[in-house]
Amino acid sequence: MPKKEKSLDDFFKTSDQEPEELKAYVDNLKQGYDPNKVTRLDKIALFFRNAVERIKSYSTKDTDKPASQFRKRLRIIYKRLFKMITDRFNFESGVDILDETSVLYRRNRVIKNIIKLTNVVFLVFTLLGNQNPNYIVIFGFGVVMFSINMTLRRIIKEEPRTLIKQQMAMYIASVYILLASFAVYIKLRVGARAIDMESELLVRTSFVDFSITQAGYVLIYFALVVIALYQDATLLRILFKWVLVLMTVIHVTIMHPLYLYADSIESLYEYLVVTNYNVSIDIILRTMLLIIFNIALYSSVAIGEMMNNKRKEELIKRRDMEYDFKAVVGDVFDVISVFNNQSFAQDQSSSHRVAEIASRLGNVLGLSPNVCTEIYEYSKIHVDRTHDLSILEYENKEVLNERDYQIIRDKTILGSVIIKRLQLSQKSEDIVRAHFEKTVDKSFTERMKRIQRTQEGQIILLAEMYEVLRQPRNYKTELTHKRAVELMQIEFKEYFEPYILERFVKYSSEFEDYYQRFKLKHA
Repeated sequence: MPKKEKSLDDFFKTSDQEPEELKAYVDNLKQGYDPNKVTRLDKIALFFRNAVERIKSYSTKDTDKPASQFRKRLRIIYKRLFKMITDRFNFESGVDILDETSVLYRRNRVIKNIIKLTNVVFLVFTLLGNQNPNYIVIFGFGVVMFSINMTLRRIIKEEPRTLIKQQMAMYIASVYILLASFAVYIKLRVGARAIDMESELLVRTSFVDFSITQAGYVLIYFALVVIALYQDATLLRILFKWVLVLMTVIHVTIMHPLYLYADSIESLYEYLVVTNYNVSIDIILRTMLLIIFNIALYSSVAIGEMMNNKRKEELIKRRDMEYDFKAVVGDVFDVISVFNNQSFAQDQSSSHRVAEIASRLGNVLGLSPNVCTEIYEYSKIHVDRTHDLSILEYENKEVLNERDYQIIRDKTILGSVIIKRLQLSQKSEDIVRAHFEKTVDKSFTERMKRIQRTQEGQIILLAEMYEVLRQPRNYKTELTHKRAVELMQIEFKEYFEPYILERFVKYSSEFEDYYQRFKLKHA
């Protein structure tokens, strides 16, 4: 196991083998390549990084001038408005990603809000894209849009909320926004005026209609992007087949009416290849663009879907770990409680006597008041803080938030401290019993000496052993103070550093006064 820290000797040790990194560095130098060389690209990248950092520091720099009340109110209004908008269009706001129904419900709600805004755009395009708009057709569009929106709302929010209903809403919303974008584009294209070169006014108005028609063409791509927000690669793959067919039909009938030149194959060939080859190029390029766009969109959705599945897997593992963690922690805390109350059977008065003697011994050893206080608190933590280990309020919670984790983590740390304190108590009992029953051997001594060998641990262990010697046990009688100190010097000296035992013996009369005082106090 590698060392976490080096001793002074480690720094002066010589190694027989050269580090692999040094070998690789020397080999690169021999080949004429310096790993530390800064190239021109490195300098350019460094320049851009410094520029970005300067822009960030400038944008986040606070001004010395205090903001006025009006500005403060504007900021508050802006933050509230921004939060309201983000909440309406946030896909993961308050969603359990393991619950497919909940996830799809949230996505349906967000996309329904997007469709509302898109409907307004559709109507605006239909109105602005025609010099003589047909209000009956526009009204029909409005009725269809309103009906679809109300249907989606009813399906999405209807109780009981099931996965089938949410999937049905997903398909309806996807097909609707796709067909609506096609319908708006066809309406704009059919209603657009032909460019008449004889009239400057007609040229201007026709060009506006043509530009709006091209913007309507972009709406079809926008519809595909909205469908991709569902992060469902299967849905996107199925719909794209129909999109490719419909777009091809639009290209050869609406955008370029080839049926007018389809009297024969020869005439169609002459139109597409000989006289108007730019039409063929236009259709091919648009189809290629659509295919490339779909490939990029599908790749993005597939990657997002894969990442979501990974997140689900990790979250499932985390939930399982939460369950196991709560179960293990609860069992450990129960064992601590049982061990502390039944197996060890140490009462409050005994723990407080040990704490007083241990803190006093730390004081005569010259330790700081803070350390002495810590020794005092640690000496009685296993009887004063055991009730803080309960996690009953979290056992029935299926999902733990960060605050719950922090609380249970703090309780777990407390539990580990109490376990170490109980280990010291058991160690003192085992040592005294083994010496009285004459079962001590070298391996036992070495094993006991390895347990909590710190200075503070030895101080508390000495106070514990003194307490055990003064109290009756089933293997021994109650000992006097003098006899207990003698045994400490003769039988148990190898478990302590000499200076600790020497200080205890030197102030033994004071420790006897402490013992008697707190024995009477808690009697």
